Amino acid sequence: MDDFASATLVAAVRRALADDGIGTAAPAPVAGGALLPFDDKRRFLAHVARDHGLLPLLRVGLVLPELASDPVVAALLGADGPPDLLVRWGRLERFTRSRHHVVFREAGERNLLAEHAGPPAAPPEPAENVLVLGVLAVLLTMTGAQGLTVTAGRDRRTVVFADGVFRAPPPGCDTSLWRFAWPSRSACSGRQSPVPEGPAADGPDVVSRARGLLAGDLARHWTLDALATELGTSTRSLQRRLRGAGGFQGLLGVVRTEAAAGLLLNGAHAPCLVGFACGYADQPHFTREFKRRTAVTPAAYRAAFAHHHSTKESHA
Repeated sequence: MDDFASATLVAAVRRALADDGIGTAAPAPVAGGALLPFDDKRRFLAHVARDHGLLPLLRVGLVLPELASDPVVAALLGADGPPDLLVRWGRLERFTRSRHHVVFREAGERNLLAEHAGPPAAPPEPAENVLVLGVLAVLLTMTGAQGLTVTAGRDRRTVVFADGVFRAPPPGCDTSLWRFAWPSRSACSGRQSPVPEGPAADGPDVVSRARGLLAGDLARHWTLDALATELGTSTRSLQRRLRGAGGFQGLLGVVRTEAAAGLLLNGAHAPCLVGFACGYADQPHFTREFKRRTAVTPAAYRAAFAHHHSTKESHA
């Protein structure tokens, strides 16, 4: 199977470089504009690092607030603090099936030790390391890590991020080894506030309110207990109210399928990224559950309906 990279990530690189006054030609995406060949991305990043150094790539994460409406970025930013972010990041890596991945060696309440790893024959290059490092640093700050300091290298003493400012690692620094540390955590702004406005939690509109909460953060690991807490009602009462909607799992499945169908029709994201954004565990889970509810796979659904949808939108 060919390896692909997200065109959204490369677009973020281009935007960040433009903010730094650097113009460069990015590789052309394939698969409807949602993906591009992994090796093309790799050559592009190496070219940027050779001509402009590592700092512009390290700073790419700073454009994430501008991309908050992107469903993949929104799914990451919805994390309820750094631990939840790590879970979501790992699930994203399972979906994209990249040859490179982040290994979290230690994960505490106020620190992380991590390594950007890959196959021995093709380990990640410094340009790829600092890109992921910068993105994770910004995601951590946006999901509650206050006063974040990031160091790199085998002794993890080279400071590459502190006081909200990125610093280029010196030549020879092992950019694949990272330590993140933060003295305190703040409440996360990405998580939807509990109990949306409306009728009482046990009123007739509880199903629509439950649907709204689920849709507001599909990447969250939802349980019936968690949903009841958000709605301010008891688990037993909510379970009784949701029976007509197919129960908790039935409602969650419907909401995920509707969201996935909409993103597939939009065509801007690869099916694997759609599955991640909509909260499925991995690609087989997404394919199996989507087909069970629509009778077709996500790829077949897009192939059958996306063109008709885009044509209808253009004439609206």
